[in-house]
Amino acid sequence: MRTMSESEILEQIGTLAQRELRWEGSLRPEHRLVEDLGLDSLRLMTLAVAVENHFEVCLDPQDEAELVTVGDLVRIVRRKGADA
Repeated sequence: MRTMSESEILEQIGTLAQRELRWEGSLRPEHRLVEDLGLDSLRLMTLAVAVENHFEVCLDPQDEAELVTVGDLVRIVRRKGADA
């Protein structure tokens, strides 16, 4: 996978959220996954699996502990992609 910019990753995560979660509107890095997007554990897992499959990364428990905002997810995906 080529190194993608954070804005490219954010755009693709937004597309995944629209498709998998029926999210309407744009995502911003400061959006909190639970509080702002209203994701419960099932919807959060759905997004995580979609992100893993799309970007070909594996989120581990340490990543989940760091995951609060959309921006956190973008940074984790970017870091994991760079590790690949």
